Amino acid sequence: MEVVMIDKKNVKLCNSLKKTMKFFLFGLSIFSVLTLVGCRTMMTGILNPKGVITYEEKQLFVDALALMLIIIIPVFIMSCVFIVRYRASRKILDYQPNWGHSILLEAIWWGIPLAIILILGSRTWTMSHKLDPYRPIEGVGKPMLLIQVVALPWKWLFIYPEQNIATVNYLEIARSEQVKFVFTNDNVPMSAFFIPQLGSQIYTMAGMQTRLHLIASADGTYEGLDGQYNGDGFSDMCFKVKVVELNELQQWFAVVKRSGKKLTPFVYQKLIKPSIKEPVHYYSSVVSNLFSQIMMKYMQTTTGMPTQWEHKKPHY
Repeated sequence: MEVVMIDKKNVKLCNSLKKTMKFFLFGLSIFSVLTLVGCRTMMTGILNPKGVITYEEKQLFVDALALMLIIIIPVFIMSCVFIVRYRASRKILDYQPNWGHSILLEAIWWGIPLAIILILGSRTWTMSHKLDPYRPIEGVGKPMLLIQVVALPWKWLFIYPEQNIATVNYLEIARSEQVKFVFTNDNVPMSAFFIPQLGSQIYTMAGMQTRLHLIASADGTYEGLDGQYNGDGFSDMCFKVKVVELNELQQWFAVVKRSGKKLTPFVYQKLIKPSIKEPVHYYSSVVSNLFSQIMMKYMQTTTGMPTQWEHKKPHY
């Protein structure tokens, strides 16, 4: 009699624990959903695209996710079904000792993943070539704005060669106008230029030139950053990108031209010294062929003599 009473108490305790666990898991699920809802207003990067390239990248990401969910969702559903259907306490037994193979099931769990891999591979290959950063964006004619970018320790120098102006840690471009960036490094390890809401990341290296084409599709101010660890000031190597109408950009060019401060060789020598959280600077003029000189000073032969390309302009 005493043993029966103990068993009943254990059963009640187990049932109570099960109910408590169910309520806990339900509450945890609701809390998780509520925390995800708050991400909407702070959404950045490719999940909140403000450029032509980023929009295409988001579409590729969504397509890839949807294709992979075709496999993942059934797996989770079957996991729950198997737990319920083949539990030890189930009264109706489903026992088939002579079953061992099904052509239909084999075709499903091999054929569907294979088809998804082929579709995903084809889509990724096509978009990788379409979104090549060196390739001008289709459907947008010339002229395009040219900006020379130099990664310095730990700041960004932006040179507008056609306007003969420059800025530090601040970039201004026009909406719906294609921008062609060319990059190099000076006095800092390899860096990575990245504006998450506008487009692709591109690496910058000393003595080398990389390129990137972008189009901003919405006015606003966006964050740019360095995506490659390159020393003490890496985390603060950020800049602002302001997207405006074309006429506003032209007015901004005129304002910078009247600023009076010039980017001379002496000023540049100060800029290449390491500094953290460098404030924004504007320069009304830039020393001739500065970008070429920065590149060429790293392109020396073993004898220390200039290479045959030193007196040539870089190819954009």
